[in-house]
Amino acid sequence: MYHLVVPRGISPTNADDQVSRPCTSDVWLDFKKLFKMGPKGKKVRYGAVCIHCKKQYSGRSAIGTGHLRRHRDKCDVRQEKTRSFSQSQISFNPDGSIHNWDYCPMRARTELCRLLARVDVPISFCESAAFEEYICNAHNPKFQAVSTQTTTRDLAKMFSDRKAKLVELLASDSVNYNIADRVASVLGDYGVAEKVFAVTLDNASSNVSAMQKLRPILSKYLGLEVPVEDPRHPEPESAVSTMFLHQRCACHIINLIVKEALNYLKPLIEVFRTAISFLNSSNQRITTYKRLCIAAGVRPRKFQLDMDVRWNSTYLMLKTLLSHKDPFTTFIHANYPRGENSELLLTEEYWVVAEKVFVFLELFYDATVALSSVYYPTSPLMLHYLVKIAIHLNNYSNDIHLRNVIQPMIDKYNKYWRDIPLLYSFAFILDPRAKMKSFAKVLRKLMNLTSTDYSAYQVGTRARLTDVFNKYEEKYGAVRLRRTVPQNLSGKKRSAWDEIYDDDTPSPSGGGTSLLHSSLNLSRDTSATALLHAATSTASNASELVSYLDCDTVSQLDDSFDILKWWHEHKLTYLVLSIMAKDVLTVPVSTISSESTFSMTGRIIEERRRRLKPETVEWLTCVKDWELAEARLQHNVEDPELEETFEELYLD
Repeated sequence: MYHLVVPRGISPTNADDQVSRPCTSDVWLDFKKLFKMGPKGKKVRYGAVCIHCKKQYSGRSAIGTGHLRRHRDKCDVRQEKTRSFSQSQISFNPDGSIHNWDYCPMRARTELCRLLARVDVPISFCESAAFEEYICNAHNPKFQAVSTQTTTRDLAKMFSDRKAKLVELLASDSVNYNIADRVASVLGDYGVAEKVFAVTLDNASSNVSAMQKLRPILSKYLGLEVPVEDPRHPEPESAVSTMFLHQRCACHIINLIVKEALNYLKPLIEVFRTAISFLNSSNQRITTYKRLCIAAGVRPRKFQLDMDVRWNSTYLMLKTLLSHKDPFTTFIHANYPRGENSELLLTEEYWVVAEKVFVFLELFYDATVALSSVYYPTSPLMLHYLVKIAIHLNNYSNDIHLRNVIQPMIDKYNKYWRDIPLLYSFAFILDPRAKMKSFAKVLRKLMNLTSTDYSAYQVGTRARLTDVFNKYEEKYGAVRLRRTVPQNLSGKKRSAWDEIYDDDTPSPSGGGTSLLHSSLNLSRDTSATALLHAATSTASNASELVSYLDCDTVSQLDDSFDILKWWHEHKLTYLVLSIMAKDVLTVPVSTISSESTFSMTGRIIEERRRRLKPETVEWLTCVKDWELAEARLQHNVEDPELEETFEELYLD
């Protein structure tokens, strides 16, 4: 049996005709009732009008007030009035003043696009009820969810807007953009085809061929036209317009040098790989090893195998193993199966050699980290590391465990670096702490270490430096407004410069630096001296360069010295030379930072994002990279993902 419950004063038969019904709903505080005359001469409620926005709705009592309540919650006029009479949320301006905070749906959508690009989640994530509930309950009850289609359009607009700003920035005369792996079509899209000073590439032969084809396009920065190269009559690489255009990645060369050692040490490394694979192949063994570590008071962990394509992973593998030498050895001796008369898998001699290899590789690892940075100039560091690596190889040349690997490494070093690239020399000289004085010291060091005569190279380098400066004078000479006397700065520390100023480095023949010191006399090579004299005598406006080279060096030798800041502060003293210095110093000597961009592909195109269109992949990749650049997180030279692969394997 069903019972009809009717409010007092209203009969079931004429509910719509009654006007005396009490209004118990608070919705009528925001609506005005509309009446008309009924068939019996009584007023009948037929509608309702919003007192804020004047929008009308049906209002018969039989249909309830749910539709009126929904309008009231969304009424923009009412919400604006409510905000004007309520206490405002305040936010701080950058200058410390305050302002009222208002929810802006468009800003929320923009920030959502940034979030999706940065954390690599599906675009449909914005539609999930869980995300909307989290934002509304924890952060902003006024949050308005948007559809995947809307977010895709917002992402496309963000990409277009930011690309337009980037193109505008690159079009300005104040920016010189160094591109590592872009082809002519991309350069044209961004309007930088005539702004490329240098291109850093790895050592693939295909890159050499590609650069030969691109030289006529990419050689216009200094206003010179280079014709398409005829393979039968190749143009000299020393042409001013192209002398810096193609740079080989220094970290790839370091990789080739280290590979020479690892190929020889492969039997040793294979022993440790076998031991790690044995431990990781069984959960029972991992549990046993965990108990052993706990009993020994060592934090239990697993171990990651290295990768053939990344030599630094071998360094990290040895690093984690050496910290667990005792428990790991005990476990392998007790559990690894072996014949009755066979030797133990891990002997003490293996550990001794492994530790020595780890220490030996440390310099190459540190060099890779330092030279692959993107937030400070790396080209001025190259001569420092050429000296460091040469000294390092020389020191280990008589080591009983590593002497057999040193000579192949020296051969590889000489193949790529015995003929010092001019870019490295220019960048070193344009470091105000170095100039020609320290450059001569570096050449003496390398002369002793590599038995190479660099006397003609020093004279020729200064001559070519003058040639290049003259080209900059032709292009930018009009910016010279005034000149001031160069200032000398002083500092306190010496850190990375110790190898440069230490004149006690032994030569391979056993003599000191003084043995070959006299061979660097500039008067020895008549042709090189004549070249220098001709270059300086014809350069009527070379006084900026001469003034810079002849004045005292800056003595602040610690790592806090900012080379680019120094040139910026002295740009009125060296109006043209500062432009040239900025171009030379900012050339990256490594392609690792650009290659890391391609590593993002696996995180953007993954199982949950298999239906992304090509343009969407481009939007997500570029927006994410731009976001990281603004936060100065674009590339971490210490490769945290690779390190985490080896470090974050603790079993507790």
